[in-house]
Amino acid sequence: MPGSLMLTFVSTLAFAIQFLIFVYVYASHRIRFFQYLLWAWGFFTLSKGLKLAEAVLPAGVLVDPVMNASGIAAQACVLAGAAAYRWDYRIRRSHVLVVGFVALVVAVLGSPPATGASVDVAVGIVLGIAQIAAGLAFWPRPSAGVAYRGAGLLAVSFLGWGLHRVVMRFLTVESGSTEYYAVHGTFVFFYFLSTFAIIIMVLDRARSEMRSLKEFNERLVHGLREGLALVAGDFGVRYANPWMLEQFGPTKGRRCYERLTADGKPCPGCPLERRHEIEGQRPVHLEVNGAGGRHLLLSCSPVRQPNGDVLLLELVADVTEQAQMRERLQQAERLAAVGELAAGVVHEIRNPLAAIVNATTLLAARDGLTEEEHASTLDAARTEARRLNRILSEFLIFARPRPPERRPGDIAEVVDRVASLIREDRARAAAVELEVRMDPSVPDFPFDPDQVTQVLWNVALNGVEAMDGRGRLRFDVERVSEDVVISVADTGRGIAPEDRRRVFDPFYSRKAAGTGLGLTIAQRIVTAHGGRIELHSAPGRGTRVAIALPLAPAST
Repeated sequence: MPGSLMLTFVSTLAFAIQFLIFVYVYASHRIRFFQYLLWAWGFFTLSKGLKLAEAVLPAGVLVDPVMNASGIAAQACVLAGAAAYRWDYRIRRSHVLVVGFVALVVAVLGSPPATGASVDVAVGIVLGIAQIAAGLAFWPRPSAGVAYRGAGLLAVSFLGWGLHRVVMRFLTVESGSTEYYAVHGTFVFFYFLSTFAIIIMVLDRARSEMRSLKEFNERLVHGLREGLALVAGDFGVRYANPWMLEQFGPTKGRRCYERLTADGKPCPGCPLERRHEIEGQRPVHLEVNGAGGRHLLLSCSPVRQPNGDVLLLELVADVTEQAQMRERLQQAERLAAVGELAAGVVHEIRNPLAAIVNATTLLAARDGLTEEEHASTLDAARTEARRLNRILSEFLIFARPRPPERRPGDIAEVVDRVASLIREDRARAAAVELEVRMDPSVPDFPFDPDQVTQVLWNVALNGVEAMDGRGRLRFDVERVSEDVVISVADTGRGIAPEDRRRVFDPFYSRKAAGTGLGLTIAQRIVTAHGGRIELHSAPGRGTRVAIALPLAPAST
């Protein structure tokens, strides 16, 4: 193999290797000027490969036009990279079209032997000047802001490379001579120097960004008004921010629970042992009683280290004041509820008591009453007494709710029982058409049958009264995801929007003899089961109440 061909082969191989190195580095350092230089190196490698192909292909195959076009594209990418570095330039489609047109013209004009030599000289000079311009753009300037190491070296290499290209157009060197190897070696030197300079610039920029990011993270962590700690698998604290030191004293090297918990024992529900299993999941939140009556809120997330270890990142917030404020608010709400309950009791029992007092007064003067009046007065007293007993019973249930006693059961039996009670109540539901629809896929699940019966009875009775004892009442039971949904729908007069917002409020009722506690108690029972109750209604279109009970009670 001739020496010149061997040199072309080695340089093409070197170009290809350097291009692949650029591709690898660019995968983790996506910088715009580096992207354009990566394209340039690709075109340079293509041009060198065509030069090698020219030596082995038959003489009639024209490779020079494509080689010239590749050189123009490579130089255009070098200029684009320099402009992106200096002025944040972006390649536009119109610029690509212009460069493509110029490359096409040069390829066409460079093909005929008569014009090929002169065109080749002109193109070489223009490309050399463009290389010099790129070197000037990369030249470090104090006024340009941050300059990365390697920029000066790249500028020098581009300037030398450009001058080499210009000078070579005026020299005639015989292939295989000493001068040929010297000229080609000079070109390879500037090419390698440019490659090293670009890699130095990219890596220095990455180091600068890492320093900035590290400084930002340190300021952020140090400025937190809550604690941050990294905990190893043995509960040892690897790192703690200044807030932890300020609040708990020296923490690094100690077990985390020795500083955080009041009893010096691991936090209940600590996720440290299962940190490998919760990677990628939401943080685990823990409430911890700290020393001195403090209340701490911990947010724990796994953090994988470069060596493969998984530590636990703990964010520690002192929520003592919030807990105390919440307790005071709850106490105020309880006192307000007691006051509201007392006012409601006074209001609700006043009328029945007044009726009973009037009846007893009339009965005391029995000489002025006929037998029919005496019986009517006595019946009124009994009715008001029963009403008073019902009111006080509902108040008692509201004031002292019983926790649900869940046991596996068939919800269909409860629904059928309530439907039977409605059918048997001829006084209020004589003209009510009942319909029950059961989803056979609903399994047995744990619930309190007595409480759920009370809920369905209250809701169904409201529907019957809304229809004035005449209409259609439908029960639907179906499984929706992990819930059993019981719907009670009536064809009554519906509820106005302004009333719909208050139907679950205690003591709110539009019925003359209503206590306003039926739906309130129903909502409280459903909530105690871990479910929810929703009401959908519109005036003149009836009302639908949906009660969703979970198939499995929430774990505590």
